[in-house]
This record gives sequence, C-alpha cells and structure tokens, in this order.
Amino acid sequence: MKKEEGFTRRDYLGGMLLGTGSALLGGLTPRELLAAKAGVQLPPIDRAAARRFDGPSGVGDYRGVNGNTWEVLSRAHWLRDGYFDEVDYGSLPVEEDGYDVIMVGGGASSLGAAYLLDKESSLKGLVLENHRVPGGEARQNEFEVDGHRIFGPQGSNMVVLPTEPGQMALGDDLLHDEFTDIAMPLKYGLEELQGTEKALEFDVSNYLYLWLAIVSDSIAYYSAPSAADPRPKPVRNPWMKDLAGLGLPEAVRQDFIRWQWHLTLDRQRDGLEPWLDRMSYEQLLVDVHGLSPAIARFADPMVASAVGAGCGTCSALVATKLMEMPGAALASETNPEVQADPAFRSLPAVVRGFNVGCFPGGNSFPYRYFAKHIWPQGIAGGKNPKDVLAGRFNFERLDHRNNQLRLRTGATVIDVRHLPGSNGKRVRVVYERDGELHAAVGKSAIVCAGAWVSRSILGDAPAQIHNALEAFVHVPYLVANVALTNWRFLERLGITAAVYQGGEFGFTCNIRQPMRVGGYRAPLHPDKPIVLTFYASLVKPELPAKAQGELLRWEMFSTAYADYERRIRRQMTRLFDAGGFDPDRDIAGITLNRWGHAYNVPQPGFFHPADGGRSPSDRLRAGYGRIFFAHSELRGLQAFAGANAEGYRAARQVMAL
Repeated sequence: MKKEEGFTRRDYLGGMLLGTGSALLGGLTPRELLAAKAGVQLPPIDRAAARRFDGPSGVGDYRGVNGNTWEVLSRAHWLRDGYFDEVDYGSLPVEEDGYDVIMVGGGASSLGAAYLLDKESSLKGLVLENHRVPGGEARQNEFEVDGHRIFGPQGSNMVVLPTEPGQMALGDDLLHDEFTDIAMPLKYGLEELQGTEKALEFDVSNYLYLWLAIVSDSIAYYSAPSAADPRPKPVRNPWMKDLAGLGLPEAVRQDFIRWQWHLTLDRQRDGLEPWLDRMSYEQLLVDVHGLSPAIARFADPMVASAVGAGCGTCSALVATKLMEMPGAALASETNPEVQADPAFRSLPAVVRGFNVGCFPGGNSFPYRYFAKHIWPQGIAGGKNPKDVLAGRFNFERLDHRNNQLRLRTGATVIDVRHLPGSNGKRVRVVYERDGELHAAVGKSAIVCAGAWVSRSILGDAPAQIHNALEAFVHVPYLVANVALTNWRFLERLGITAAVYQGGEFGFTCNIRQPMRVGGYRAPLHPDKPIVLTFYASLVKPELPAKAQGELLRWEMFSTAYADYERRIRRQMTRLFDAGGFDPDRDIAGITLNRWGHAYNVPQPGFFHPADGGRSPSDRLRAGYGRIFFAHSELRGLQAFAGANAEGYRAARQVMAL
C-alpha cells in the first residue's frame, strides 16, 4: 500500500496506539507535564492523519463527529496505553465541587439517568462526554444534495413506537410514558413513493429485511462470486423460490429452507433459557438441529449486525429470544402452518405489525428530544419535531452553570475514584479537555461508558468489579452512509435492499422509506436524493470473540478512508451495474462511522454463568461504594430503550443515597 493511500502498521502503532510517550512527547513524562495548576501540554492531534482517517462527514452539528474519529481515538488510546499512569492525581486541584452525581459518558444510558434525575429529584449533576457532540451511537450524518437535506444513522437506528402504556419488546419497556412526558409524537407518516409504476417495498429500518421480514420482491440476494460465476446476478425474493438461482448444493438448500420455515425444538419449556444460554447459536443450529455449518456462516454477519462477532460466539438465548433468529420455537407450542406461512414474514406486514420506525437520523431523534426536554435551550428552536431534528446544539447552554444538570463535551475521563480522606462519601473524576487536566468532585458517580473504558479509569475498584469488566469482550462495527443523487438504478432492478456473500465491503445495504417528521419531508422518488446505508459486519468466525475484536479493530483502524471509499464504489458497481449504476454520477458523498467497540459480545453463559454465580452484568449493576454503572452492554442486546433502562436504574441508586 502506498503511503499516501493509507496507513502502514508502523503508522498505526506509532500514531494511534501511542504506547511510547517519550517518542511522541519529546521525552517528557506525564508527571513533568502536570503543572501545579493542572495543565498538561499534550501533543497536537495530527490533522493530516485525521483527514486521511475520518474522511468527509457531511454537514450540520455532526460534521466532524462521524463515529470514533481520529481525535477521539488518539485521546482514548493515551488512556488505554497507560499514558497517564504516572500522573499524581492528588496534586491536581479540584476546580468544581458540590455535584451530587457525575456521569461519565453522554450516550443513551446517561441520558436516561439525566432524564430521571431531572424529573424526580433536584440533584445537581455533571455529564462528561468525550466526543464533540453527545449521543454515543445515537448520532446522525447529514447531507445537502441538490437542495435536499437527507439523513443517515451513525449507529443506533430502530425504535419500536408504543401505542399505549406498559408495552414491552425484547424485555424492555417501550418508553410510552417517557415519550409522552417529553412531548415527542408517537405517530409519523411515511413518504409516498413517486416516479415509478413499480410496486416497490421498503424497510423503514436497516435490520428487519435481513431475518424477520424476508419475503419481498424488493429484496435481492447475491451468491458469492466464483470462477464459474464471477458476477452473480441478483435473485429477487429467493425465499419464495426455494432459493433457486443461488447455486446452493441440494442438501444445504434444504437446510436453509428448514432453518427459516420449519425449525422446532422437541423439549419442555422448563429450563429452556439456561440451556440455550450455555451454548452458542452455531451449536444450537449444527449440534442440536443437525444443520449444515453453512447456515451459521450465512447468519454470521446478521448476528454480528446486532450483537457482534457471529454465530459461534453468541449465546443461543440472545440470538433466538432477543434477536428472534430461528431455532428455539418449541414443537409443543408451535403451529407448523403459521410458522411456514410467508404472509407473516412479508416486509410490509412485519413493519406494520411491529410498529417499527426509523427516524431520518436513526435514534439521534429521540435522543435529541430527551435532550431538548432536559436542556430546553440546548437545541435551537422550539420543542417540535422539525426543530428538534435539525436545530443546532447550543453547547454553552448545555453546560451552563445555572443548569441542574450540566453536559460538557470534548471531555475524556481518565480517572474515577473515591476521594481520599472523604471516608468513601465523595467521588473525584479527572478528565482531559483541550490538552489540560481537570478534576471535579461529587457525592457519587455513574460510569455510563463501556467496559473497555471503565476498566482503565477506575482507580479504586475492587477485584470483583475488575473481574466483571474483564469478562466483557468487544468487537468493532462499521456503518457507511452513501448520499445518492438518485436511485433510479435500484428502481430499474426492482429492489430497495441487497444481501450478498463474499463482498468486498459489508454484506448488505438498503434505502429506507423516509419518515415524515413534523415539517421535515424527504423525497421518495428514483430521480431524487436518498441515503443508502451499509451496516458492515466485521466477522472472523474461525477465531474466538476476543481475538476477532483485536484483529478486526486493527484492520478497521488501519484502513484509510480512501481505501474504504474505493471498496464501497466497487461493491456498489458489482451489485447494481445491471441497473445502470454510475458511481461518478450517482454518488454525492460517502461518510464512514467507525465504532471500535460497538458491541459487547454476549457469549454463552452471559445471563446464566456455568458456575451458577451472578453474571458480570449483575455484579456491575450492584456498583461499589458510591460508584455505579449504566450501559446498554449489560443487557445482551444493545438498544436505545435498554440503555435508558440501565440509566434509570443507576439514577435510582444515586437517589437512594
């Protein structure tokens, strides 16, 4: 690889891992850099490297904050690699005191905690977020194309909208009361299709068409390229054609059909969940049901798109009960005719039946609605859908000194511990911001960051907490939003989604039917702009989960934006050239969102450990002293509602003090 086209391994190790402070900082140690007034002169971020890595990021508030950017990675890796280990935190003057709670991280779980604290208490709090814009993975990419503002999700993107109080999905409350309280509407229309006579169908999310809503003429499958067929043709609605045209061996084809339509377990419900949780999904498919391993390989990226890694590392309980993948239906409770009825798996029926929505920028929209409720002046405009969607953040108002709860961005927390000499009744949080160290003290703390961060910043955590954090294994994920000038090439093919094997980039992509949000309208016309989204699973099924995470992070972070851009353009050409796709004409821009630790892999035993003890999630939920934990990774399937629930629980622990 030429130097100007990407990164060498030496570039990565020297410029990102930052393991040798003397080479990067002119020989100064952190202790020498720590002045009495808490100032640290860190090396400047390499802006040229950042441009090569980050690539274009669109417009609006989220410009420059697409996923884990070079700046965020650089600061995080200073912490991970022990750069601050020599800092004498005791010499750091406390600049802020008097908080009741300090929250580490500004994602959905800290938002849930902040909402409950704002609603049910008068406690004063500070939220510290390392990115320049809050939201975690509930952020959006914005594009201006031919006069149209179009959006794509950076990560978190699907919401099941409640219609009445008390509704549940995947074990979580659907937030009816909360959405009502913050005045977020619960009904939205969808844009009507224009400009074609074809009866195209659309997913409103990036997930349902993969394994729940598989019946549609608008979904095309492509077999893996081979010497005999280097450019496989799309097969529309293959599940209704017994997978004909995909080149599968007969025995494997029959296994695929059985997997999707006829798979049941001949056992009792008693003890079912612990039994499922103590095996992987691949073991359930291959060892229990006797299916070909080819089924697991096909399902790997689908499983990885929701929980990371693949079938061989994911708990069968999580895959079947939370993701609703086939394999755990009991024969005694299943109607074979209903199970095999395509009507229940059609794309329109599933979208209507689940009441699923995907806001223009994914779950950035409900995040912003909660934020607007807590910090009314923190987002410009009124409390209405159009302004909440597109209003600019006012960061000064988010962090105003008169706020009950302050939200501070660009703050990378490096140490959390009970303040020495306080008898365990106060917590000190040290963070880096704009090259300087700061210390804030509160009566408690909620660590809303993932375990990969938490295990590096907890200065006084007991062994049981560290052991629980070490049990979490994280893998990366990559989301690419392609702003199109038009999608006539898809209309000619008669499709809105593609699923493919052996691709150069990802395994699937689709366009969504735009949601009408207040006065915001996006066109749904083949000759007008739209966003095509790739959720690019990263999987190495031959490796254990931890090894997958390490290798795949290296591959993702060592690849330049330009290399990924070329892969995406070539992948789209292979998929859509038969529809007349021209990358130079049809692509207006591409934004990458790299998430280095997107998912905690819920491995076998996640809920029911083999030793019968408490799960790592439950050990962390108990917290220690006045430090508590809240993150969606504790739930097995990471989702917006679940993150909020963890935030509520931690907030109640703080209020109970």
